[in-house]
Amino acid sequence: MWRGRVQDHLDAAGRPALGGMADWEVFPFERDGLAPRPLGERVVPEPSRARSADACGTCKALARDDLVLHTGTRLAVIRPGGTSLMFVANVVAREHERLEDLDEAADEELGRLVARTYRALRALPGVGNVHVNKWENGGGHLSVTLLARPLGVLELRGSNLPVWADMLPNIPQDEYDERAETVRATLS
Repeated sequence: MWRGRVQDHLDAAGRPALGGMADWEVFPFERDGLAPRPLGERVVPEPSRARSADACGTCKALARDDLVLHTGTRLAVIRPGGTSLMFVANVVAREHERLEDLDEAADEELGRLVARTYRALRALPGVGNVHVNKWENGGGHLSVTLLARPLGVLELRGSNLPVWADMLPNIPQDEYDERAETVRATLS
């Protein structure tokens, strides 16, 4: 089913179109070809990653009941609105804070919640593996991202999974919502 849906979005040679990630400042390759982009000058001190909670996408997602899958003491599990993968979940701070802002109790909660979310995604039908990543450079809000890779789609293994996910079409929203309810029930 997953491959059949994707086949409709490939060119004659079986390649997906480049996604929006190819335009990101941090994407390592030129859009036209596989030539690496040149490294820029070092910027020290680095610009602030802090963004106000009003401008933070994670803070906005936490305000939406349909995107919140689980709420803990200091952390929550949310999902993005759509994805091309089997499922994506983010373990995030409930307040606008970064990893270094957590205390020992929140660190322990983070470990438990990442492990529980990993197991919940891994148990979804059609999932081959779950990748765990931490990125918070954009908004300065703690987010540990868990990406569920489709079973048998070996091209999506490894650190390029998010790049592939950016190029592939989103799964139907009703399928994604159904999986979200399964994950929500597993985490409750």
